[in-house]
Amino acid sequence: MVTNIVEPIAGKVKNQQIELRLKQLNKQALKSLEMTPSSYPHEVLTEEDNAPTPSNDEEQPENTVQPWQLVGECPENTIPIKRITKEDLLREDNIKNHGNKSNISQPHQFYHPKDTTNYSGHEYAITSVSDGPYRGTKAQINVWKPRVQEVGESSISQISIIGGKFDAGLNSIQAGSHVHPALYGDDNPRFFIYWTRDNYQNTGCYNLRCPGFVQINKKLTPGYLLTPISTYNGPQVKFTIQMWKDPKTGNWWLQLNDQELIGYWPKEIFTNLADEGASVIEWGGEVVNKKKDGQHTTTEMGSGHFPSEGFGKASSFEVIKIIDMNNGLIDPVKVKTLVSRPACYDIKTGYDKKYEVFFYYGGPGRNPNCS
Repeated sequence: MVTNIVEPIAGKVKNQQIELRLKQLNKQALKSLEMTPSSYPHEVLTEEDNAPTPSNDEEQPENTVQPWQLVGECPENTIPIKRITKEDLLREDNIKNHGNKSNISQPHQFYHPKDTTNYSGHEYAITSVSDGPYRGTKAQINVWKPRVQEVGESSISQISIIGGKFDAGLNSIQAGSHVHPALYGDDNPRFFIYWTRDNYQNTGCYNLRCPGFVQINKKLTPGYLLTPISTYNGPQVKFTIQMWKDPKTGNWWLQLNDQELIGYWPKEIFTNLADEGASVIEWGGEVVNKKKDGQHTTTEMGSGHFPSEGFGKASSFEVIKIIDMNNGLIDPVKVKTLVSRPACYDIKTGYDKKYEVFFYYGGPGRNPNCS
């Protein structure tokens, strides 16, 4: 590793690093593919489930057509992969870590709002269950375009499946929507995935930035643009994510909108998630707060509005299910909430016949009560 690079050759060395990293990122090979899971999670019906379901006319389905599909499609037996450019890498401070989560030194379960020495730069408004094992989860996520103040910051709405203890051996897979200017060079909401098997230290990455996730879908690829988006006090746009462990192969499958199989994380890339179910499942929002000039960021979470504003104004997760070890979709119980700074971002849980287990979450970041 080259250290203490003198100024005259710094640019040349960085270009060489970029070229090497481009070759690594754009030269991925897959050994073998599975095209379908051995089975799908199933609804566990109760007597109450036989009642008529309320209409959902005011909600628009997520449009999963990507802009590039307007001019063509992938040939048979190929998949779309976003090309990594020099511009993508130049936005990163550390080229080797391009596509990795940064500023994570400890899992957020160890975060204590009153302990400023433990501040990791990440803020949360999440719900979770921790009485596993679980085979997976399913939920609808409201699509918004939160404002992000700094290029090094991001706003995330995600589902996390976690295996093992919250230490250096933590395994996790994640999927959801985020705005991440450093990763994409824009401020648009995009569908993303992530994985790690060592608590974000040396393994894992966003989307297809490293070997790991096996994509089988020829239309949708992680990192795709989410459009349209929800309108404040207007039409609401949502998409459904389902992630579950195949009971036969042990691979972790990802499906969107009950119809699009995106691909899977092979069991071989994990330790705790390889042979066991998940120990913890989380749903909710996260913001990377760089605290520029010592102030709290104005980066928004969700819609940028507090959960107290309710439907059509605050962002939401709805129809939240866990997948039990019998592959059954059931309501989560003993749900916990964690909010790092309620004056900046907050959460409000609920249940009704239409949205079942749900919660509103988010906020504007810096405001008169959050500095």
